[in-house]
Amino acid sequence: MKKLIWLATFAGVAVWSLLAWAAHGLIGVAGNLASSNSDILPVPPEWIEFMSWLAILGANVGEWLVVVIWGVVSLGIVGLGYVGGRLADRRKHERFMEARP
Repeated sequence: MKKLIWLATFAGVAVWSLLAWAAHGLIGVAGNLASSNSDILPVPPEWIEFMSWLAILGANVGEWLVVVIWGVVSLGIVGLGYVGGRLADRRKHERFMEARP
């Protein structure tokens, strides 16, 4: 049972990692697209430079935020796997103690 719990834990972390990786890439692509197309707006050139810089900054902050959230959630998933493994181990120990004469 303990092996099954850890297998499910690592599968959960793998799926979560793929989702976080996709979000990280999507934020990067969207930030680059916004920064490269900021010159199509009818505003003064200083504003275009500022909006381009702001798009790049937003993309960078968003990418780091995804990494932090990925780490926290992954740690939570592994923590749940650890607790589940400990509970399964405890039940096994209780059954062993009940079976002893």
